[in-house]
Amino acid sequence: MVVVLAGCGGSSQTPASTVTSTVQITRTVTATATPPATAPKTIMETDGMYRVGIDIEPGTYRSGGKSEDTADCFWARLNSLNENDAIANGMSAGPQEVTVKASDRAFYTHHCQAWRKV
Repeated sequence: MVVVLAGCGGSSQTPASTVTSTVQITRTVTATATPPATAPKTIMETDGMYRVGIDIEPGTYRSGGKSEDTADCFWARLNSLNENDAIANGMSAGPQEVTVKASDRAFYTHHCQAWRKV
């Protein structure tokens, strides 16, 4: 920024002084990186809803059966994230095997030992 101060009163007077000023502007920018995407897993260790292709890989999974001291192991392949929107489901105390397809939206498991992709 340059400021010129001149005297008043006509053209016969010369400028009184010239002042030069430099202004520095500082700006702080905070960049937030998107966390890296995690790869879908091949093990389901706990009860819950798992999105196919996001949380788990499609494929064939096996479970040893029901969890200790619980009711039978229940599973469902799902068309949506609603556990009642089943394509197929099963329930048993013993070992189970299910093929989760890439076209399935989700897989739901309740009271089961860990599911492992084979």
